[in-house]
Amino acid sequence: MSLLRQDRWQNIDDLILLEGGATYFPAIEKQLELATKSIYLETYIFSADATAKKISDLLCLAAKRGVEVKLIVDWLGSAPLLFESDLIQSGVELCYYNKAWFGRFGFSRTHRKLLVIDGVTAFVGGINICDDRLDAAGKPVGGVRWDLAIQVYGKVVEHVHIAFLRQWQRLQVGALHPANIIKRIFQQELPWSSSHFMGIRHSAKASIAFIARDNLHHRRDIERAYLKAIGQSREEIWLVTPYFMPARLLRKALIRAAQRGVSVNLLLGRDEFAILNWAVPSLYGQFLKAGIKIYEYSGHGQLHAKVMVVDRRWATIGSSNCDHLSFFVNHEANLVIRNHEVVREMRWRVFDQAHEFAHAVDPDTYMNRSVFIKLANWISYRVVRLIVGVLVIGVKDKALINQGD
Repeated sequence: MSLLRQDRWQNIDDLILLEGGATYFPAIEKQLELATKSIYLETYIFSADATAKKISDLLCLAAKRGVEVKLIVDWLGSAPLLFESDLIQSGVELCYYNKAWFGRFGFSRTHRKLLVIDGVTAFVGGINICDDRLDAAGKPVGGVRWDLAIQVYGKVVEHVHIAFLRQWQRLQVGALHPANIIKRIFQQELPWSSSHFMGIRHSAKASIAFIARDNLHHRRDIERAYLKAIGQSREEIWLVTPYFMPARLLRKALIRAAQRGVSVNLLLGRDEFAILNWAVPSLYGQFLKAGIKIYEYSGHGQLHAKVMVVDRRWATIGSSNCDHLSFFVNHEANLVIRNHEVVREMRWRVFDQAHEFAHAVDPDTYMNRSVFIKLANWISYRVVRLIVGVLVIGVKDKALINQGD
């Protein structure tokens, strides 16, 4: 049967929630050692630290024993790749995504974090190949970077596998030749489309789906998944993101959910980019007035998880932040999970992080902040919007991006 005709929702064979590098890297290292046929890895950051060196060594060893190893790294996030020569000499096939600030794909980056082993198991989440105790400059983050990923088995792995190969195909020499573009347009596509965005309440059966964002067939798939779940929520929403610059549709959806009595909670990252520390609070007023609770992560490293849990029945986890770059520019990948115990596990872990390592924004304190701070928030937000406008030059869906105001 064609993948195009298959139900995008699959039964769950096995699902493991991995919290942080302490559990994630041992899990992927084990699978890299066991691989016999193929290893497909796509990541935004492949660092130069000891954690990344160990993964690089395992990729090299796998290639030397005859495993097909393909590695996609983002040029902006990973170049220059310190281990490049070792990888290539060992037989690893390496591709950089978009080798310039404004390359053949504009500013678009691959922000996905995917690993597929032998077509049997896959890892999807927000964790890059780097030490989660260090920032991008190699300096300690003051704790650990809190992040989540999922290891999955079953038929959904096939969808992750195909998504990687489609990406690999896009990056090959000649991929932008008109004949090859036309060929890809008519190729069998992945089994997800807007018509398949079933939300929370279509079935009580445990199920899982893989969704990805690109700039061709699936530009708004992840955004639609968020909007559908928020729109169907009845009890509770926990939205976790390190970078929060949502467009108008998502803002309105969250506010409407709160207005109909849903408990809406935002756990947001802080202290990674100074301008975002000033810009993001510009949005708080409309949420606080609607009764939405906002928690700012602080005092325990950095928040890097990208998760939303709705009514303890539905969850999405992956690489997509709630900002313009993730929803409208970058290539992203998420899993959507329904009616499985891992959804409740995610919810409790998010709840614990919010109450142990974050502080709640007090509405009165926020509303009474000084005129100077209000002005600084407003100016910073406008500057970020201007920067985003420059970065998305060449992106077709500018009308969608301009939902932000």
